[in-house]
Amino acid sequence: MQTESHILARDIHLSVPLITRRRPTIRSFSVARDLLGRGKERQLRPLIKGMSFEFNDGDRVGLIGANGAGKTTLLRVLAGVLRPSGGRLQISGKTQNLLNVSMGMEKEATGMENIYLRGYCSGMSKKEIERHIPDILEFAALEKVIDDPVRTYSSGMQLRLAFAVATTVQPEILILDEWISAGDRFFVQRSRERLLGHIDSCRMLIFASHSSDILKELCTRGLVLKSGKVVFDGSIDDAIAFYESDLYQQA
Repeated sequence: MQTESHILARDIHLSVPLITRRRPTIRSFSVARDLLGRGKERQLRPLIKGMSFEFNDGDRVGLIGANGAGKTTLLRVLAGVLRPSGGRLQISGKTQNLLNVSMGMEKEATGMENIYLRGYCSGMSKKEIERHIPDILEFAALEKVIDDPVRTYSSGMQLRLAFAVATTVQPEILILDEWISAGDRFFVQRSRERLLGHIDSCRMLIFASHSSDILKELCTRGLVLKSGKVVFDGSIDDAIAFYESDLYQQA
């Protein structure tokens, strides 16, 4: 029996170190001191400040907030890219993040080699990868150059290949930062259709965006973030209304 997808966060915090220089003195200009990093003080900058929430199977959650509110940082924590400094975080279910689909492309390897490498990293077996190769090549439209080094591809070609492989694996929990909008018009339309199918098939979606229309289309629940805190949690319509009202500024 398949376990239900579930995310539980209780008072999670995340702080990152900052390096600041003390006021310079005569000795602080020493080359040796600069090389050793002396004269620097370590400080912590809080990015997430005591967030608590619970996501369950079937949830379609939109993260809403101004730039710097903590949306992308929270997505990275949920994706396992960053680890909370404190608090309790439990995640049940296979996650996939589409925070940067082009990241991790091996430029000196061929397109076909990258398909295998990214497939293995996603947990697919060789047989599974080979079964999906025709679909990947058809979507990416790279059949004629798939055996060429990726460094010879344009940025659009690299994006098509990476996106095609990434949306082959079906996760239980999909973590998405903004909408795929790069590339030519034909690719944008095809990627939208493919991504919508990907979202429909996953059991939980966590999506950050500045677009109210897309949030309303994809999500049923909204978490409004401000300065690293959750200031509202409710239906997506109420969350957007809260964010667009003066209440957000007062929170």
